[in-house]
Amino acid sequence: MNLKSLISIEKKGDKNTIKPNDYFLNEKGFIWADDLLFINKKSSEKVKFSSNSIQDKEEIRIDYFSTVKDLSRFIKRAGESGLKKISENLFEHKDKNITARIEIKRNIQEGGKTYNLLSLVVIEDSKNGKIADKNSTIKFPVDYSYPLQNTSYYFDADLKDDKSYDDEYFINLKLSKTPKYGNKITFLDDMNWKVTLVDKQTFTGTYNQSTQDRQMINIGLNVTAVAPKVPKGYAQPIAETGAIYHASELKKSKHNAAYYKFFFTKSYDLRFEGNDLNLSGKHYENYPTVAVPAGKGN
Repeated sequence: MNLKSLISIEKKGDKNTIKPNDYFLNEKGFIWADDLLFINKKSSEKVKFSSNSIQDKEEIRIDYFSTVKDLSRFIKRAGESGLKKISENLFEHKDKNITARIEIKRNIQEGGKTYNLLSLVVIEDSKNGKIADKNSTIKFPVDYSYPLQNTSYYFDADLKDDKSYDDEYFINLKLSKTPKYGNKITFLDDMNWKVTLVDKQTFTGTYNQSTQDRQMINIGLNVTAVAPKVPKGYAQPIAETGAIYHASELKKSKHNAAYYKFFFTKSYDLRFEGNDLNLSGKHYENYPTVAVPAGKGN
């Protein structure tokens, strides 16, 4: 789902040099095989990178040989990428100097195996070896985000007083690959997640990551809002998550959906603890959004 995260581009003079994001690839089980080829030995999937210059055009390709049979999720996300849907197998955007496209080729034979080939292709139009528009260049920034998508973790959460400040609290989400906790979160893709609690209650939401380097990864979590019922003539609240808002209420609460939703409306720093992940953050006491008569209040 994150083809553009798999490489960065290093520009030397007028030439683009591909640098595979081996950190991201290795975390997903893809090991360097040859030159710009990575192979997942468990699934036999492959990722190939290439750069080709033809006359005044330079093409960067990321080819993912996938064994996934159902491409409906990939096609849906491709349609949300900002590229125009040309067909079920082609999404494209063109401007003066850059053409970006996602291509799908089905049932490709490679090394005696059958794959669906998912490709991200970016073509930069230049003249006489120079960029036609200095503001238009192939941009693949280094991505140090952690590849959470398509993974599942067992988790628990806790809140502790910050003894230095009366209205501040330390909050944590502890994620483990092994079932040491009863609750489970599945990162469905690079935006959406689903939580299943030990009592089988579920809720969903979105997440995003921001990074400065590999040591500083921040994750923002949001619970899917559900439109609440409010009295006629009252303004609709901005969002209703069903989460507890106050730490004092949280301390008295049972570990139900409302309790856990609190922790999924926060931002955290991601830290590694062996094979586990620890999301740590702060909660500053605040008040929930409430329904007020229309036209009154802010």
